[in-house]
Amino acid sequence: MATRSSKRFDYYVEGLNELLRGLRNLGPEANKELRKASKTIAQHHMAPAWQAAARNYAGPWGDVIADSVRAASDRVPKVSIGGNRPRFSGGATATMVRYPSSSGRARDSFAPFQATNWIEQARGYQPAALKAWGQAVDQVVQKWGVL
Repeated sequence: MATRSSKRFDYYVEGLNELLRGLRNLGPEANKELRKASKTIAQHHMAPAWQAAARNYAGPWGDVIADSVRAASDRVPKVSIGGNRPRFSGGATATMVRYPSSSGRARDSFAPFQATNWIEQARGYQPAALKAWGQAVDQVVQKWGVL
């Protein structure tokens, strides 16, 4: 059974692409350090917010979705939600129920999804995470060179 991967972004940062291109010029060690800092930020700010939102608002699907939230490695803080291992009776994965459990749109499923809007409940981490990431970028730039 094929699943569709969907990338979603929570925050728009003006000039982010240019910044990331410039950071690439600092070399692999600087980018490795930024990836490590970004993953730590995701573990401390983002993952707990997404897990709490899923557990508290996603209805009967929430615990499985929350257990599938993981901080991912990237130069910007990032979480991955879902997985391809069957977690529900009938063979559904956390990825397959992630969006229908929020929107209520079941598409081809017979499951009784209700619109919970749990995804919108996870946004409280944004200011703290963005501030921490800005500080991490500043530290990397100070340590490894000037853009």
